[in-house]
Amino acid sequence: MKVGITGSNGFIGYHLWVHLKYLTKPIDNLEVIRLSRDLKEVSKCDLVVHLAEKNRGDEDEIYHNNISSASTLASVMNGNQRILYASSIHEDDDSVFGRYRKENKKMFKSWAKSTGGSFSSLRIPNVFGPFCKPNYNSFIATFCHKLINNEEIQANSNEVDLVYVQNLCKQIVEIIRGKGNEESYTIESDVRYSVQYVLTKLSMFKKRYVDNNVIPDIHKPYNTFELDLFNTFRSHLTNRLVTMDSNSDDRGYLSETIKTDAGGQSFFSTTKPGYIRGQHFHMRKLERFCVLKGNADINLRKIGTDEIITYKVSGDKTQYIDMPLFYTHNITPADEKEIITLFWTNELLDKNDTDTYWEDV
Repeated sequence: MKVGITGSNGFIGYHLWVHLKYLTKPIDNLEVIRLSRDLKEVSKCDLVVHLAEKNRGDEDEIYHNNISSASTLASVMNGNQRILYASSIHEDDDSVFGRYRKENKKMFKSWAKSTGGSFSSLRIPNVFGPFCKPNYNSFIATFCHKLINNEEIQANSNEVDLVYVQNLCKQIVEIIRGKGNEESYTIESDVRYSVQYVLTKLSMFKKRYVDNNVIPDIHKPYNTFELDLFNTFRSHLTNRLVTMDSNSDDRGYLSETIKTDAGGQSFFSTTKPGYIRGQHFHMRKLERFCVLKGNADINLRKIGTDEIITYKVSGDKTQYIDMPLFYTHNITPADEKEIITLFWTNELLDKNDTDTYWEDV
């Protein structure tokens, strides 16, 4: 089955593309297509997940943009295809967001009836995760940005249903796999917490991780919310290279490389000149690189993009990089001398679930 995604450069669209490309099994036989605005490849798709909508700006502009986007999609699809429309648990609200969603659902139903196609809407709760824009459609993204930039935040005690973006994608894929034809599907939330509770957790992350270079204890059995929230928080950091203080005497020097409230696994490797280690990325795992000896180039590239970021790292200083999620990365000697590198990850190696996806930088 070929699955098209409109709005694949957006927050949810990007994560759904990654999920379909890297997490589905060969037996699922799912191929993902990132549809461009001209929708020229829509005829290749068996199913389209419609995510191309505007969420902020002038209300009239939001309304007409999102009505037009849905209408354009329906006009180029036929009766052999299926549409999943990403709506909201607030789709019945008397607001611009509720109005255009009701209109779009009505239009998609009419399209399905007249063409013999298939349509379902997805009632989605509040979504959070890496790369969501601040001041856009997630208060968590806004809080992360403001905390990191030391801006004032006001929070209320209202409780909200929250779903981590990759868990949302998992449910969407389950709906696609199931080939059901319900008119509407309600996406299950992961947790329900107050806005103030979320801010308290994020503030703790800021104090421990940013201000004190300590990785907080984020392991909670049977509940990954704190890990998901922490990974969301750290995705908003722009400066990932941290230089630690060192103390020296006649014996040499001593410097901390890792301080953690959690646990994990540390290891080291040697790499000869001309060789490269890494060439993979993670979707869940925290991983830290610290060069102890020699000069190295550490290269990162966000999956789905072409830009390569290179950090020049020297063992003469105590420096580390925490690898961001969804960035494939590698390390190689920068000259003709061997390097020694210390690695740490927040979880023990599980050969049945390595969270390691191979792709050259």
